[in-house]
Amino acid sequence: MITRWRVLDVRRIGLILQVCVFAVNLSACAQSQLSAQQRASWIQKLERARRLDEDESADRSVTPARAADSIGQANKAEGVIARLRRGEQVSQSEIDDALDVPPKSLSADARVELIKELQEAERRDELGEQYHDPGNDWFAWDSYRAQRDRADMALKALEVGEDVPWSEVQQALRLPRYR
Repeated sequence: MITRWRVLDVRRIGLILQVCVFAVNLSACAQSQLSAQQRASWIQKLERARRLDEDESADRSVTPARAADSIGQANKAEGVIARLRRGEQVSQSEIDDALDVPPKSLSADARVELIKELQEAERRDELGEQYHDPGNDWFAWDSYRAQRDRADMALKALEVGEDVPWSEVQQALRLPRYR
């Protein structure tokens, strides 16, 4: 027979566990928050990147695809700057992405190096696709498959000398997000 005291003890233990979980989550959030000085430093770097992107988008010597990439990157930087100024939490990958400034053009050596990186990304994605069984983890398998296809398209276009938007190249080089 369960007594009234045992029920109260179980409830107290549950409440204590909930408070502990909350405290751990709160401390994790506090550790991941940027200091005011770090925020100011990131904002300054992002503003510099945004200005470079805006200047490049206005440059008539860049292709329309590069100009569009530059506008997109300037918008990303502006969005991250606004979130940092409001004190919102911004991941390091979002900051890094917003800091990326597309190149005006690729030299032959840079194109060859980029092709090698895309080939490696394609192999990595193919391994991820093989590792994740579509019957057990369809979403992960499909994410790797789609990412492999993205890398393959960018790779083929670069191999034949086509201009590939920098945003597509960067997306093809990333690991898929499936969780």
